[in-house]
Amino acid sequence: MRYLKGSVCLNETQDKRLLKWVVDSRFITHSQLFALAQLEFLESSRPVFNWRVRRMVQGGLLRKQVVAFLASDALYSATRAGLHALEEMGVPDVGGFTDRNTDPHEAQIPHILELTRIRLALLSSGTLMRWMSESFIRVLNLSPIHAYAKTYDAIATVSLGGGRWGEFAIEYERTLKSPQKYDKVCQAIESEERVSNFLYLSPSFSVLSAIRPHFERTRHNVYFGAIQTFKQHALDAEVYPGRGFPTTTFRAVLELSLATGRARVL
Repeated sequence: MRYLKGSVCLNETQDKRLLKWVVDSRFITHSQLFALAQLEFLESSRPVFNWRVRRMVQGGLLRKQVVAFLASDALYSATRAGLHALEEMGVPDVGGFTDRNTDPHEAQIPHILELTRIRLALLSSGTLMRWMSESFIRVLNLSPIHAYAKTYDAIATVSLGGGRWGEFAIEYERTLKSPQKYDKVCQAIESEERVSNFLYLSPSFSVLSAIRPHFERTRHNVYFGAIQTFKQHALDAEVYPGRGFPTTTFRAVLELSLATGRARVL
């Protein structure tokens, strides 16, 4: 079969998944995308990976940007044509994603890239079963049936071994919000029915210390930890609760949640 000049023939496995990862992430660097491809056993050859990404950029499905603080690492986002391509390949629920053709505010990029680093840390640990991105949660929240109480930065499903698994929402706090905003967040989490474990990560201990008092009375498991530690140790990173100071590992938090019926068994 011959293809029209300028069109892109996408592979139903490798190309499709690469494109979907970019859409899920909103923005992702070249090195992060390759790390995902390796950890998900999609592509181990760097030259082949580079070729796949290059043809999607040249075909107008991905947008390549040069961001000063990323040095030699290119930044990718999906174009409207890329979203249409996924829809044509049968990927549902991408219609709610907004077009990424406009430049992101530079302050957003470190936040988004750090979430991908969290995802890669869980993948590297061998525990990640499913990663639900903020973009996908935002689409789900358009439906009253499937909506969460708020749009979290991500929701991760992880293996606890022996066919057991836990689920938790991730919030990454680079900077401190106003007390009024945290009061609203706490109210949303308190009303949450679909997930009961929450992990706040930040590079700043002072930010975490300021957030904690807002969650002292919540009925859910809200824990706090340093993002650098979590990227190194994943579920075995030390975290501490909304009230009190005894630290534990987040794995132990999920294990306890399983014992009390808040995690699940396959």
